[in-house]
Amino acid sequence: MTTAVKKELKKLARETFREVLQEELMKQRGLSVLAVSDKEQKEINKLYKKPSGRAVRTIRVRI
Repeated sequence: MTTAVKKELKKLARETFREVLQEELMKQRGLSVLAVSDKEQKEINKLYKKPSGRAVRTIRVRI
């Protein structure tokens, strides 16, 4: 095999591994999310409504 073919094969293997890992992480995250009943969700929406979209406090840091 030439080095170009080896590099391309490594690149494809890396990309495939990342895709599989990302899928598995999404599955695990999905399993760890707690289920909320419709009644609970309505109560949450009633209590917290929609966020205003404005920042409460802004901090600027000069580096």
